[in-house]
Formats: sequence, structure tokens, C-alpha cells
Amino acid sequence: MPRLKLANRLGLPAAALVFAAVGVGVLLGAQRFIADAAQVSHTNEVIAGVGAVEARLRDAEAAHRGYLLTGNVDLLAQHQVSRAQVEPQLERLVLLVQDNPQQAARVKAMAAMATQRLAQMQENQRRYQRQGFAAAQAAANETSILTSSRIGESARQLVEEERRLLAERDRSSRRSANILRALALLGIPLGLALVAYVYWMLLHEVRRRGRAERDGHETNLRLRQTVTQLERHSADLAELTRYGSLLQNCLSPAEALTLAAQTLSRLMPDTGGSLYRIRASNDYAEAVAHWGEHAASSAEMLPPEQCWALRRGQPHVLQPSVQGLRCEHIQLPEDGAAFSSACLPLVAQGVQLGFVYVSSPLPAFLSQLDMVQAVAEQLSMALHNLALQDRLRIQSIRDPLTGLFNRRYLEESLVRELASCERRGLPLSVMMLDLDHFKAFNDLHGHAGGDALLAEFGQLLRTHARAEDTACRYGGEEFTLILPEAGREAALECAARLGEKVRHLHVHHLGKELPAVTVSVGIALYRRGADDPEHLLRRADEALYRAKREGRDRAVCAD
Repeated sequence: MPRLKLANRLGLPAAALVFAAVGVGVLLGAQRFIADAAQVSHTNEVIAGVGAVEARLRDAEAAHRGYLLTGNVDLLAQHQVSRAQVEPQLERLVLLVQDNPQQAARVKAMAAMATQRLAQMQENQRRYQRQGFAAAQAAANETSILTSSRIGESARQLVEEERRLLAERDRSSRRSANILRALALLGIPLGLALVAYVYWMLLHEVRRRGRAERDGHETNLRLRQTVTQLERHSADLAELTRYGSLLQNCLSPAEALTLAAQTLSRLMPDTGGSLYRIRASNDYAEAVAHWGEHAASSAEMLPPEQCWALRRGQPHVLQPSVQGLRCEHIQLPEDGAAFSSACLPLVAQGVQLGFVYVSSPLPAFLSQLDMVQAVAEQLSMALHNLALQDRLRIQSIRDPLTGLFNRRYLEESLVRELASCERRGLPLSVMMLDLDHFKAFNDLHGHAGGDALLAEFGQLLRTHARAEDTACRYGGEEFTLILPEAGREAALECAARLGEKVRHLHVHHLGKELPAVTVSVGIALYRRGADDPEHLLRRADEALYRAKREGRDRAVCAD
């Protein structure tokens, strides 16, 4: 990152500075080239001007000599033409060298000598015209020859000086070219290298930012997924809280199982599931609730040993990607499609109550097994508590020795049955039963023998009483039987039948048969508007005491 900042801060300015220097160098070199080219052109013009002056002078001298030799006026005309051209050439040459004092002096000297030479030729022509060829030839002395030689020498010096200047300008041009070449060979690659470096750094930064943007996008997606999962988890926890609250208020195992199935269907809508309950005999587990559609169906009833979750006491998961043992109760799909399944035991206080079976074509639901486990654990505790409540309720209303209802239940039931018969205008009878000489029997055979007799008598009452009758243990060896919709004759007939059954009752205890006993029965018929439960029981008890006084083993009606 510091390198990138340094590259951004110095790289581009340095590259711009290099290219600016190259540009300035190229501009200066180009200007120097133009100046050198102008000087070269100027030199060439000076040399050409000197040559032109010499050429015109030679032409004038040649035409002058020809005229003197032949007298041909055409040659004189040519001489005049060449003579006329010398002066403009000299004036132009003076203008060309006016920036060089030495050359200007030489040109002035050359112009003076040329003027002198032209004047000599003109004077000789006049002499020729006045005195003839001989006089003109005689006048062509060494002075004219010397003048021509000085003109030639001056022209040579001018040309040599210009050539020297031309050589210097050529060296200057080469130096400028070398500088430009050096700038091109060093400056441009350096500038390009700087630009390339900056470009590489920027490209690296763009890629880094691209990766950072992709990472940020992926992080954002993961964050959204996490938020979605948290929201789903929060919703699931809220559902579990609601489920737990409702579960605590269920009054029966059926309600609890139905509630659990509905909750699991909401927590895992893309799965199929079943709730199994182990029967009281512990020989089979039976499906009692379902939700969704199974990817792999399961048997409706199965022995507990067919489920690995029940055998191991912990969840058993089956996935296509993991080799595992399949529970025997799971039926493979007919089309051979892949599926995932999980069996979770319902265990409370070390007691197996059943299990939860879940299946789906996709294994995604396995990530929610903790939720299923939480539902299963709460359901297990609820079923255990309901069973415990049921046992406590039974214990609170039933006598543990005989299995008959106790006195508390008797009082509650008698009120209910009296109200029902009163409302419908039907009769009701209450029967008080007492085993004859039970105290002597208990003293003779011990409390264990007495308890065995009481248990068998209770079983007899449960067996031979009508379905609508209520058999209760009133206390000690006394029992009560509520007979709804039974009048005097039906009650006496029932009492006679029970007395006969008791006389033939065989009780075995400690490997021997106990002696037969008899029972005394007191019967009270409900009198509409005159009896309440307590008074009706008192009347039946009075009838029982009458039966005792009259000799026992008989039934006596209160009225």
C-alpha cells in the first residue's frame, strides 16, 4: 500500500517530467536543427553567391577578350550583360554576409576589386575603340592580371571560411542529433518504464480492489446468509418456546404427540416424519403421528430392536455420502432415489418412550437435528410427566391393593351419578359390602393373607360389576358399589350374585388355599328429594349393620 501511494504520488509526475524533458529536448533540438539548416542554407547561398560573382566576372572577361580579338559587337553585348549582373550579385552577397564582420570585409574588398577590374575592362574597351587592338592589348598589363588574381584569392578565402563554418554547423547538428538520440534512447524508455510501473501498480491495485470487492461481496453474502440463519434460528427458537409452553398444558399424550408433529412440520417443512410410541407391553413401537411426505417410508408398527436409535439410545443418521447401517423399519424407495434419514429416540428418566423418524431427499435438514433433538427431548419429558400424572391420578383415586376406586373417588362419583339420575329421572342404588369375620381371618392368616383376600375380592368386584357401575374400597374390609339406573330388584339380584361368587371364591397364598369367606351387603335406594350423598351412604351402612346383626352372609335393603 505505501508503494502504491508512492507510485501514485511520484510515478506519474516523474513520467510526466521525463516526457516533458524529452519534449523540451526534442523542441530545442528541432529548433537547433532548423537554425543549423538555415545556417547551412545561408552558407551554401554565400558560396553560390561567390561562385556567381566569379562566374559573371569570368564571363565578362571572356566576352571582353573575345571582343578585343574579333571586334564582334555580340561579344561586347555579352560583356555588358555579364557586367550588369556582377553588381546585383555583389549586393546580394553583401547582404548574405552582413552578420559576419570578417566575411563582410572580405566581400567589400572583393566588391572593390571587382569594380576595379570592371573599370579596367571598360577603360581598355574605350582604348580599343579609339586606338585599336594594338593599343588595347598593350594596355592589358600586369595590373589587370593582379586584380583578377586578388579577386580569385578573395573568393577562395570567402569560400574556405564558409566551408569552415559549414563544418562547424555540421558538427553542431551531429551533437544535436546525438542529444536527441540520447533523449530518445534514455528518456523515452525511462518514461515508458515509469508509466509501465505506474500502470502495473495501478493494475495491481485495481486487481487488489477487485479481489477486495469480491471478498467484500462474498462476505456480504455470508453475512446475509448468517443473518438469514440467525433470523431462521430466532424463529425456530420462538417456535420451540411456543411449543414448550403449549406442551406444558397438554392434558394427554395424544395432544402432546399431535403438537410435536405440527411443530416439526413447521420447523422442517421440506421433510417427512413420523412419531412412534412404544406400547405399554414394550413389544412394539407404533406410528401415532405423521407430517409431510417421506423420502423413504417406514413401517407403521415395528419391534424396538429394528431401530438403531432405540437399540443405541442415541440419534442414528443415514446419509447417501456416508456408509452406514440402515434401520430395518426403513423401506428403500422403489425408484432407488437417494435419501437421508434420522431416527431420534424419545427417552426420559432412562425409559424409552418411542422415537422420531425423519427423512428427506436432501441432507440439508440434518443441520437442524439439534432442533429436532430439542423437540424430542421436550416431548419425552412431557410424555413422561403425563404418564406420571396419570399414575398419580390413578393412585389418588384407586386403592393400590385391590385396584378399585378409593373413598375420595367414591364421594365425587356419587355426587355426579346422583345428579345424572336426578336429571333423567332414573333410579340409583348404593351397595355397602363387608367381608364377614375378616378380623379373625386376618389374625389367623396374617396381614399377607388378609391382603390376598382383599385383592381377590377387589378383582371379583371389577369382573362382575357392570360397565356403568363404580366399585370402590370404602375402608378396611368394607367396599361400596354404585349402581346407576338400578332399582331394588336389580340391586338385590346383584347382591345375591356377588354373595354366591364370594362363597365360591378360592384364594391361594403361599402355596395353599385359604378358607372360603362370606360377604354381608347393605343396600340403599336413592329417594328423590330426600337423600344427599352422605345420607345415602349412611343409610346403606345402616342396612349393612342390619345384615350383620341378622346373621351375616346376606343382603339387606335399607327400606
